[in-house]
Amino acid sequence: MTTKITAVPALLLASGLLACSAHAALLPGCHSSDVTITRVTQFLDTTAGATTETIYDATLAGMPVGAAACAGAFRGNDGFEPTTNLGYAGDGLLNGGSQVASGRTPFPGGAFIDASHPLQDLDGDGRADDPGWIMLGKYENGRFTPSAVGGDSGIVQASFFSATETGVGTGTWAFTPDATVAQRLGSAFGRNYFDAFALVFKAGNGFAAYDFTPELFGAGAPGPAEPIMNWYGSYDVSDTLRAGGKDGLKNPAGLSHITLWARDPALPQPTTEVPEPAGLGLVGIAALALLRSRRRAGA
Repeated sequence: MTTKITAVPALLLASGLLACSAHAALLPGCHSSDVTITRVTQFLDTTAGATTETIYDATLAGMPVGAAACAGAFRGNDGFEPTTNLGYAGDGLLNGGSQVASGRTPFPGGAFIDASHPLQDLDGDGRADDPGWIMLGKYENGRFTPSAVGGDSGIVQASFFSATETGVGTGTWAFTPDATVAQRLGSAFGRNYFDAFALVFKAGNGFAAYDFTPELFGAGAPGPAEPIMNWYGSYDVSDTLRAGGKDGLKNPAGLSHITLWARDPALPQPTTEVPEPAGLGLVGIAALALLRSRRRAGA
């Protein structure tokens, strides 16, 4: 039996977190309000022909939802990209990897790691040192290119993400997995759901990362029964990512690309009763289920 979320409480912008590293040079600091969620829709069921209804609209709620945290902006490119792409320590920039050209490490130990989203043992080596970030793909030159996950190129689809540019450093984005993706992947990958997603914006000679978590909506890690959600938002990184002038920071920088990441929860979280109106879990990213035993076998 599926659980349908029918209402969302009024939301407040979350406070931002400016993360920095001694190994990474910083541009002007990011703000959690740089990237926001303006609308959320949910499929009515989990069938191929399912339609959606809007369950959150910022124009009705009075304000958009800002990121839970942001990091940067950092100088240079946001490479390197993961290879195994199963969330292992050091595999990709958000998992504590280093920039290809400079060797800087913007996220030592992993991005956005805290008590609610701790390190984990995903590779089965007996050490809880894996941040768990999976790169889902990159939006560049007007299209989204999915990433292979653990060598499987069929998990992420090109339709999962899109973006527009309305100005220099401004625009909209949409994270839109399909209604049946959890069913397609359930038999192969199990029911291990992501509990956060991150958008990394690269413009000029810098990049900044923005983290979205269930806590923004008063919810824990999503359960497997809910129909899939789609997420729509806007971005304005014109004050954060800049280029030109004597100091290289004179003007807003033009967008190069956006990378989409999702993070696997460390442990299954028990479900709790939430009085109406219900909290909003990150079920859109719950579509991309991964079985840890499959990970270890493919390591």
